[in-house]
Amino acid sequence: MKKYILTLSLAVVATTVATANEINNNVEPVDTMLSVKNVNHVVITESPEGIRVGIKGLDSDDQFQNSYVIPYEANAVIKSQQKFTMPFSLLSKHFDNVVGLLGGVHFGFTGAVGAPDFMDTQMGKSFEIGLDDLIFYRYKFGVAKRNSVQIGMSVNWRNYRMTGENRFAMADDGSVVITNYPDATDGCFSRIKVFSLAFPVSYAYTSPVKAIGKSNLGFKLSAIFNWNSHASMLTKYELADGTKVKENYDHIGHQKFSIDMMLSVQVAPSINLYFKYTPYNLFKSGSGSPEFQTISTGIAIGCF
Repeated sequence: MKKYILTLSLAVVATTVATANEINNNVEPVDTMLSVKNVNHVVITESPEGIRVGIKGLDSDDQFQNSYVIPYEANAVIKSQQKFTMPFSLLSKHFDNVVGLLGGVHFGFTGAVGAPDFMDTQMGKSFEIGLDDLIFYRYKFGVAKRNSVQIGMSVNWRNYRMTGENRFAMADDGSVVITNYPDATDGCFSRIKVFSLAFPVSYAYTSPVKAIGKSNLGFKLSAIFNWNSHASMLTKYELADGTKVKENYDHIGHQKFSIDMMLSVQVAPSINLYFKYTPYNLFKSGSGSPEFQTISTGIAIGCF
């Protein structure tokens, strides 16, 4: 198949000529076969027979055309190398104003602050996971473009899990309570899960200080506005006769809107550590459900 590369600089042409000579094992100095200035278009066509370099248009003559053919030797083995990096951001980081898609992913552990002592959620077993910046806009400014502000849209799943003697349960008035498992049962786990559509607003600074992997140490402060569109509660336990019981509730009286405050630190290329604090209670005030705030800490992979 022929490959067409349009609007290349003459530097690419020179590189192509040098590469062709290496293929032909020609160790003699490279002669200049074609030299044209102020070209509008350069077209390079590759086929099994060789490479054809075509030139179209000059600043002084739109109708100008010329070409040069670099033949391959018979039975020559042509080697090429292509480098492709799958970015989390679809646009280059060198642009001052960037609209991008899928900035990255994150995973962290969740803890409950101010919760009752008998709510024994464990941070090592409670976690959150999400997709960062499904779509975002970033603007860079300042000296060396080290400062940036960004807005975007993300999604997050957050989990609060208990595996001890207590469980989440639904009271008759619709509030969430924390109680023991029924007598003569073997508790498996009890958890609350919250899905949020998030809108982060961030300020970031990339310092000249080098971190791991020759990346620059960076800091980001974010206010994340959450629409907690869905929350559910699930408890599983086993009766004495081996019967497995599952209690599931979808309407648990959670806060529909909340705000997270987050600090992120870039420590390696596309690797960020973060700490997040949510000053809002998970449940609505006055609902009779336990009151507690949330912290989470973890790692994010993607653009900073």
